[in-house]
Amino acid sequence: MTANETFVKHPRAAAAPPLDFDLLSRQVLGILRLELRRNLFSKRAFALYFLAFFPVFLVGVWTLTPFPTTHIDGPSEAMTMFAMLFVPYLRISIFLSTLFLFMSLFRSEIQERSLHYYFLTPVRREILVVGKYLSALFAGCGTYLVSTAALYVLTCLPWGVREASRYLFQGPGLGNLAAYLGIAVLACAGYGAVFLLAGLFFRNPVIPAFLVFCWEFINFLLPAFLKKVSVIFYLQALYPIPTEVKSLLAVIADPPRVWVSIFGLLIFTVLVLGAACWRARAMEVAYGGE
Repeated sequence: MTANETFVKHPRAAAAPPLDFDLLSRQVLGILRLELRRNLFSKRAFALYFLAFFPVFLVGVWTLTPFPTTHIDGPSEAMTMFAMLFVPYLRISIFLSTLFLFMSLFRSEIQERSLHYYFLTPVRREILVVGKYLSALFAGCGTYLVSTAALYVLTCLPWGVREASRYLFQGPGLGNLAAYLGIAVLACAGYGAVFLLAGLFFRNPVIPAFLVFCWEFINFLLPAFLKKVSVIFYLQALYPIPTEVKSLLAVIADPPRVWVSIFGLLIFTVLVLGAACWRARAMEVAYGGE
């Protein structure tokens, strides 16, 4: 072992002690509070806020700019525009935000040579993974709940507050908004778990991120059985206003039911988190190779 290398192995006990769920919950909350401050107020948060709120700024400028509203018959018709806008918002903004947030949870600690402090504490590796994941999930979900709601409301405002309120409270507005907020949360959960696991395996996040992005982007071209091995396929089934990809090469597949999409994404997230916990248990930190 060289002088500039720190090497930490996970201690292997002969018999696992009984679980103290009160202690485990306090440890999760402690890690959650510590990591949440990092995710919300550190440099990594700048990318999150920019990706989440720059589209809000653009739509806000469009809202304040006078334009002939007669071309669009009120907020209900404008929601078709929002549905089309939400597609790149989900595929680019939320995707990249989860990439920066979740993949850096462990990679940034290794680069800063501080991960071994966590590993030397009497905290199970699984608890560390869950605490870090929840901190990034709360940061991402909180940000995108606000930004998605702002985008939605701003799209309704060019016709005045009265028309916007009528659409939201007397029409399908609130129901559709709740659906889009749920999609944003599930996207953060699903993509976040994938990128957390990738951050535990890969030193360079560019290659796995590019592969996942390409797989999700070409989902409409994949055969029906391969479409199901993606996050975007289940998220699209939850769109309250369908947006179809018009392409001669697109492969048509029956969308899953709403409850299948929701529970399928939740089960997928739990399984990927389980794989991340397994990886963390066998993880060894060697700073000399970084």
